[in-house]
Amino acid sequence: MNDLVVDVGNSRIKWALAANGRVIGSSRAVAHDNLELLFAEWSRLSAPPQRVRGVSGPASAGTQAAIAQWTTTHWDLAPHWLETPATGGGVQVAYPTPAQLGTDRWLAMVGARAAGKAPACIIDCGSAITLDVLDAHGQHQGGLILPGLAAQQAGLTGLAPGLPRVDWPNSTPFPANNTPDALASGYLHGTAMALQGLLQRCATNTPEALTAVLTGGDATLISRYLDRSVTLRPDLVLEGIAALQ
Repeated sequence: MNDLVVDVGNSRIKWALAANGRVIGSSRAVAHDNLELLFAEWSRLSAPPQRVRGVSGPASAGTQAAIAQWTTTHWDLAPHWLETPATGGGVQVAYPTPAQLGTDRWLAMVGARAAGKAPACIIDCGSAITLDVLDAHGQHQGGLILPGLAAQQAGLTGLAPGLPRVDWPNSTPFPANNTPDALASGYLHGTAMALQGLLQRCATNTPEALTAVLTGGDATLISRYLDRSVTLRPDLVLEGIAALQ
């Protein structure tokens, strides 16, 4: 039988089926305000899962409770919500207080190691952009957090409400000759250049050749602006949940 693995993020809920430590097929995603669609998709599964395992941040307590109520009512299964351990899934967390490390970050490292990508520099491009370095033995070297694309735009337009909001194009001019393109170029090229510099700094600080692994909702978009090759693993957190036996 299959497991249901769930990643309750800040803006979306991603899920997939998993078996034998691996995600089966592609993931699905819905917005937090569309739980009816999520539950309709689950109700159409050919059979109930054997287990429901997931990750959810403290800001998503309401969504977590709604999911638990649905799975308990329809499948008689209470979800197991994972928390960051000091050591787990082949990863030793560098934080002295492991609970301070987002569980999604730990799971992304578990997923990268299970996929044979360690040593790695793992970048999760979501509401926040997180970076974590993992060595070949599964030792977390630490990481950092910076604002994601949506957070950058929200912060700037909040401070300067006269500026327009922009969509995220697949390509944008550099330099730009109008304000919307200049904003998009700044967000996208600026983020990409920052990540390239951070990747270079990580490479300088470790004797191992690190694989740059990008995941998260904006990973594909940001990767187009990087002047280097990266490995895209859009379901890395789900892969990490699946890898835990």
